[in-house]
Amino acid sequence: MAEYQRRRALYTAERNDRRKGAAVRAGAAALGAAAVVVLLGLAVGLSAATLTRAGIAVAVVVLGVTAARFYRIPPEIEAWRRDAAAEKRAARALDRLARAGYTVLHDRSTADSAGNIDHLIIGASGVWVVETDAHRGPVRQSGAGIWAGKAPLRARLGLVSWTGEQVSQALLAELPEGWQLQAQTVLAFARAEVPGGLALVDGVLLLPADGVAEYVLSAGVVLRPLDVAMLVDVAERVLPAYEVSVPPPSWSALSRLRGLRRRSRSVTG
Repeated sequence: MAEYQRRRALYTAERNDRRKGAAVRAGAAALGAAAVVVLLGLAVGLSAATLTRAGIAVAVVVLGVTAARFYRIPPEIEAWRRDAAAEKRAARALDRLARAGYTVLHDRSTADSAGNIDHLIIGASGVWVVETDAHRGPVRQSGAGIWAGKAPLRARLGLVSWTGEQVSQALLAELPEGWQLQAQTVLAFARAEVPGGLALVDGVLLLPADGVAEYVLSAGVVLRPLDVAMLVDVAERVLPAYEVSVPPPSWSALSRLRGLRRRSRSVTG
């Protein structure tokens, strides 16, 4: 959710940077189109009233089309909106773990990454790093890789596994000597179907988003209440809430947005 807000803010800033120039170009295009219509009308002998109405109508159409194109949300931002909706749905499903004594932290950040952790669960069954996925279609695996519908998941699984390692290392660095900890990573699907309701690929659990809480509760007890309290305290300090900074309008907003798009394509490609 926080990552979507950041990218939407960057897109809005970039669009605001272009607004004045776009307005000038739209006005010029509308006037040019109206002038062409008037000239054609004069050539065929239309009346002044008809020419005026036709010129205004064409100018309005050109302005409308230009505005629609300018304010249209890019496919990249729309994809992140779907991801944010999936993350929100997973968050609602996970929040019921609080009734069982679990702590669920949403949108956390790590020191060595510009990305965020969708959900971090800490409780009797251990530490769980949950990332969400919004792709449609069945999850399937073949010799060519693993897919959710038509979307390849191998790179995403690698990123989820790496995030789990980052979380484990960040927590262990602040815990007393002798602690052993390995966060369990989960990729939760809000819309795709997981065959059998469960799969384990490269150490990452694949689960439907609505089934993560039940799986966590059934995983057994590995931590004492005192250990859980200590882990929650450490996690809240070393994995702070992911902050969304809204950039001021500037020429650099476009380059930052392009950089985010390139990184997104390199992860999902």
